[in-house]
Amino acid sequence: MHTDGLSEPQRRILTAAKAVFGAHGYRGGSLNEVAKQSGYTRAGLLHHYPSKEAILLALLELRDERLHVLRDPATDDRGIMEVLAEFPASVALILEDRVLIQLAHGLTAEAAHPDHPARAWAARRHQLLRDMLGAAVRRSIERGELAADTDADALAAVILGAVEGVEAQWLVNPAVDPVRCAEEMVALARALVGTART
Repeated sequence: MHTDGLSEPQRRILTAAKAVFGAHGYRGGSLNEVAKQSGYTRAGLLHHYPSKEAILLALLELRDERLHVLRDPATDDRGIMEVLAEFPASVALILEDRVLIQLAHGLTAEAAHPDHPARAWAARRHQLLRDMLGAAVRRSIERGELAADTDADALAAVILGAVEGVEAQWLVNPAVDPVRCAEEMVALARALVGTART
């Protein structure tokens, strides 16, 4: 696991947490076991991360940072076709870490409850992803690649839903190929853009 920018204690704790959560699931993996595998006492672990939820969120945010999932729309000049063209390679990279995908999907589902401690994280992450995709759609509209009446926000939500939905299917049934699905999404988008231009 890449742990750039972390202190040595944080690196050890997150590496241990990923192993523990991967072996026992998030609910089954205890802080005591994470502390033991990282070489810290429970109190020492809580000095760096105040809760099990904080450890999981740190793991997921580190994954997004490493994969450059969240880009600033203000400095990103890609249109939606350029973004989609990168999807197959990005999805292939994401799939290398099944444990974190499973943890992310589980946490997102639990965060649907309004009182869940991860609700703000899930809402913020989805909003940032929709903002990034929506900005790319708007750039494509401005360039004449998409129809002027395209609803950028709705299309962004559809794209995000498709990607995360395919991931969820893959977690249950490995016969579903998310990379192939991403390739088909790109092909479909190109066909639709071509139709819109004729």
